[in-house]
Amino acid sequence: MTTRRKPSKVLTKILASIDEDKLRRTRERMLVACKIADTLEVKGLTQKEFAKMLGKSESEISELLSGNRNFTFDTLSDMAHCLGIDLFPLSFIPTKRVTKEDTEIKLSKTRKSGIYDMGEVYTISQSFGAWRTYPTSSCLSLAI
Repeated sequence: MTTRRKPSKVLTKILASIDEDKLRRTRERMLVACKIADTLEVKGLTQKEFAKMLGKSESEISELLSGNRNFTFDTLSDMAHCLGIDLFPLSFIPTKRVTKEDTEIKLSKTRKSGIYDMGEVYTISQSFGAWRTYPTSSCLSLAI
């Protein structure tokens, strides 16, 4: 039989003072750090080797992976590219490189506002490995 200990008053006070946004950010930062650390382990890379690959100091990598420092988007992008992993759930959105010809297309200087019916359009996202669809707002106004 195990007995439960009451949480200390100090710990309870500290936990009560942390707001939900800070808790969410910390959790997500640690999940990203875990994914990177797991990938380093699978690939047999040390933090020192990884730091050298990224052109960063070993202490900076250590701080990032321990949660003591926020990741910048550029650093995350470099890390993901370097390790060959996907850290961004938006990467399923198809993109197309813009050609020089595309940039030279002349657009009309006068713009009219148009309203488009979006009733049958759905936003698709992937979370926790499952695809889900969400209806968009009923109409979308664009300057054309």
